[in-house]
Amino acid sequence: MNKITQTFLSKIKKNAKTLKIENNISHVAALELTAQKAGFPSYHALLARHKKENNHASDIANANKNFDGVNITYAKAQGNKGKQLNPNQYSSLLVVFDDDLNICKGYEKDTNGKNTLIDKSFQTEYLDKGFAKEVGARDISHQEIKARCLQAPGGDLGKDFIHDWGYICIEFLKDKNEPWSIEEANKLVKESIGKKIGNVYRDFFYIDGLLVNNHISDQWQRNWDSYEDLDYHPAIDGY
Repeated sequence: MNKITQTFLSKIKKNAKTLKIENNISHVAALELTAQKAGFPSYHALLARHKKENNHASDIANANKNFDGVNITYAKAQGNKGKQLNPNQYSSLLVVFDDDLNICKGYEKDTNGKNTLIDKSFQTEYLDKGFAKEVGARDISHQEIKARCLQAPGGDLGKDFIHDWGYICIEFLKDKNEPWSIEEANKLVKESIGKKIGNVYRDFFYIDGLLVNNHISDQWQRNWDSYEDLDYHPAIDGY
């Protein structure tokens, strides 16, 4: 049976009106007879079918945004797309950047012949132009970061989250049965990001939602541990 369109309903009502006049019957009876001639048990059954089809069409297009729960019809219509984008299906590596990050692109001479530093916004000149996809990652929105409630490094537990601290992220995904190790994460990011724009990301990662120090933080710590104060010398120190 074909889908019940608004045009089909209008035709049923028009035919019922004609039948009512020709047979001198009530409007309700005419609607019932016309629906039955169209192959429906009753006019009520026809309307119920029409309503169900409309609801189904709406559900297909409704992602249930800003509401709890899952629209099953929408999920089925999307096939595997929802599953593919669900971070719980994968092991997640989040690489974090400052939202005001600028990338140095070298120098150029100004009108006076003086070398001037060229800076490019990471957001507008890289992320907005497909940088995440280029390095094998995916863009991740502020709303998605906020929904994950990721603890900010050095912040108060349960109070300070990275979505409040002005960070932006990209995400690398892999099979959850072979989760990211910090060594593997460092190697990937050095090769995919570091070789393109340098180690301009933050000194921490999030692996499956857990805050971990990366190689930048480790290097800072090694530098700090190897630092030695000069011996005190009254003539130099002045006291």
